Amino acid sequence: MPPPSTKKPLFPTTDDPVAPEQPIQPATVVVIQPGSYNLRIGRASDAYPVTVPHCIARKVKSSPFQEQSLEWIVREECSHPESDHQIKDGIKSVEELLLSRPTLTGEYRQLTPFKQLSVFNKQAQPEMSERICSQRWTSTESKTFFVGEEAMFINAKDGYQLSWPIKRGRFNLHNKAGGTLTSVLADLETIWSTVIMSHLHIPLKDFKHYRVVLLIPDIYVHKHVKAMVELLLNNLGFEAVIVHQESVCATYGAGVTCACIVDVGDQKTSICCVEDGISHKATRITMEYGGSDVSRCLHWLLRRSGASFPEMRLTQATGILQLQELKEAFCHMDQDRHGVRPHVMQVKLPQQHIIKYSLRLGDEMILAPLALFRPDSFGLQGSHLIRTQTRCEGDPEDPHDEDYLRRTQRQSQGGRLGAPKKDTSDGARDLTETSMSNLDDLNPTAMDDDSNDANDSLAPTEGGTKASRKEEEEEEEMVEEESNLQLMGVDQAVLHSIEKCDGDEVKRKMYSCLLVVGGGMMFEGAQTWLQYQVWMQMPVQHRVALETMDVITRPKDMDACLASWKGAAILACLDSSQELWIRQNEWRQFSVRLLRERAPFIW
Repeated sequence: MPPPSTKKPLFPTTDDPVAPEQPIQPATVVVIQPGSYNLRIGRASDAYPVTVPHCIARKVKSSPFQEQSLEWIVREECSHPESDHQIKDGIKSVEELLLSRPTLTGEYRQLTPFKQLSVFNKQAQPEMSERICSQRWTSTESKTFFVGEEAMFINAKDGYQLSWPIKRGRFNLHNKAGGTLTSVLADLETIWSTVIMSHLHIPLKDFKHYRVVLLIPDIYVHKHVKAMVELLLNNLGFEAVIVHQESVCATYGAGVTCACIVDVGDQKTSICCVEDGISHKATRITMEYGGSDVSRCLHWLLRRSGASFPEMRLTQATGILQLQELKEAFCHMDQDRHGVRPHVMQVKLPQQHIIKYSLRLGDEMILAPLALFRPDSFGLQGSHLIRTQTRCEGDPEDPHDEDYLRRTQRQSQGGRLGAPKKDTSDGARDLTETSMSNLDDLNPTAMDDDSNDANDSLAPTEGGTKASRKEEEEEEEMVEEESNLQLMGVDQAVLHSIEKCDGDEVKRKMYSCLLVVGGGMMFEGAQTWLQYQVWMQMPVQHRVALETMDVITRPKDMDACLASWKGAAILACLDSSQELWIRQNEWRQFSVRLLRERAPFIW
């Protein structure tokens, strides 16, 4: 029998209280999906996660009362002088889209006369109901901060500042108070720990016995992911963590292997193509509009039709919640539901009488959600409204970063002109592991010194210089192409993402399965509208070769909002995922380098 191997493991785990080969108990794994509007959190053994608004309200020290303005529905990007004109043109294009598609009977619908509706609705008087809304204002006598729903229902006169640590899919960093990275991380720590203790009933002292699966957006910022892992392992003291992307986990939750993921959230819309557990980097695209913009569009359409709700103030969280409820209750994308119909809308404010409005409305209920296909209707302008995955900016704690790997790979290939222009294979991870395993006793200090020597020795050959110039030119072309991207509708973004895939076979796979997740597009008829729009615009050669096109909006009869969270819970319990855990003691020694080794996606 050969003697046992004496080679040291790449990352020793001698202090780990649970042996890696032992199966993980789902009840000891907490799955966290931090969103712009909702935080979904729960044990991997739970059927459903706890869903709370991802916000915190802190006591403001200044004594004079000043009503704060929430940049949630009324955004800075839609406050430009041409906003109203842009919205009108956008709504006109949505109306043209509505008229271009026939109903089930083969007829084309007619637009409802909003001017006539406006005359009637302006004469309608609100009715004060005898019923009082059961929702009460949060009592602020005992605490200095509140999270979740309690924070949403704090009376503005009580002097609390409402903050959202994540905005449009990334950290809410700004130049005002509470907008620094440190402040955002402090808010995240308070919100997450409070929800875990109050809803999952896990005391803070027991966090060290639990592991966490952290879901991150498809397009992520490297230093923000590192900061969240640091928060979970060092600040909150969890035993270990797995980091994975929402799109890939959505395929796990839906039980599909290949799909184009359409994630329409409250404040952003993300599209990417996933094949066999890998999110293709070139296909990822995020646009900064979502369900809240549909709500603002609905508000504009209602005012155009003479339906004004003075009680709903969009500068307050309660008014925004009322508008969201009206959207969810009345909006649809059913092409066959048309004509003028009576609507009774109720305005419910905490501890006040319910107010009823009897209105007549027509196409407003379908035009607002259809604006997702014509985002000009949102009246947005700005250079940051569309994003793609950027390269890692580099980290001093990660000497073997992307630049180092690219140069090492180029040298190992002898500077051939045919060297791959991007590091999109598992070879990058193999190079990292080979480089790190040869270091003396895995000394981090020695690693930094050796990497400096390695970088100095990477003098490219003449062929390598030509290859480097070619790669730089191609990267510049890609950056220029990305900078020229304009805000697209959901259907156009799907086409753009799929066409970024390599090979016609992969593209056909993506066209054959569109998986819609998130809550921003969960309207009746959305499935057929998305299918119709993509089918009419896709290349002819794929349309001819395509057998079926499945648009999945309720995978396994599950709420589409929970698909990613459920997939992460499944991932945590798989035997093949045990090598992905990043343990607390390892993180303290090797830090962000572990993400390059353990993350199940190209870091």
